[in-house]
Amino acid sequence: KKPLLSNTSENVLSIVQMLARKRGDASLVVNEAGGLVGIITDTDVTRRVVAKNLRPESTCIDEVMTTNPACVNMDDPAMDALGIMVENHFRHLPVV
Repeated sequence: KKPLLSNTSENVLSIVQMLARKRGDASLVVNEAGGLVGIITDTDVTRRVVAKNLRPESTCIDEVMTTNPACVNMDDPAMDALGIMVENHFRHLPVV
């Protein structure tokens, strides 16, 4: 499945609306050059936006995303990826 991508300049509301439309629960956040700089998940939105009563339409995604997420390469063994996810309690792990 193709990953959902967002830009660091977008607000939380636009990201959440895109996730809802595409039935996603996470988006990789890229900079203007297309480099991975973060990930935003439904859990991030719940804990860092909703729980803190922030306004999603005025909160920039780079304020609440997880920066520098752990990643695996396409050629890494699946067991390595699974190990990272289990050890760190991740539900999402970008593959680059």
